[in-house]
Amino acid sequence: MDEAALQYLMERHGSPQWRDFLDVLGDELFSQLGESGLATLMARAGARFAERYPTGQCATLTDLERTLAQIWLDVDWGWTSIHDSGDALLVRHHCTPLHRPAGELGVAGRWPAAFLLGAYQHWFRQLGSSDSLQMTQVTGFDASGSVDFRFGK
Repeated sequence: MDEAALQYLMERHGSPQWRDFLDVLGDELFSQLGESGLATLMARAGARFAERYPTGQCATLTDLERTLAQIWLDVDWGWTSIHDSGDALLVRHHCTPLHRPAGELGVAGRWPAAFLLGAYQHWFRQLGSSDSLQMTQVTGFDASGSVDFRFGK
């Protein structure tokens, strides 16, 4: 785990009164909607979140990275780093609250990734990206709550 993630996690903690509630809510939503339905619902919720927190104009990738990182920091949901790999943008979301490391919990425990995916997809569309470019999740959550996405064809 990197130094920034450790520092962030040491300074903040999840609210224990919400953890079990959100776990059982995720389980129930999964039982009612299935994996695909839950992912769609949470991606739509992420897009709605992104509508509430618009990026404004971002002239460079560095501007976008700083703007998105600040949005997430302001709501205590970690932060963002973005790397241009040449054929895609690699978006890493650090220290997601309410995450579960890959394999620790069933599908319902992975809803935060769908929420993040929906938010990032919306922000890139808001900035004028082509419909042919899609955000996809490329890793599960690690122990610090970090997860990687890819934005490209």
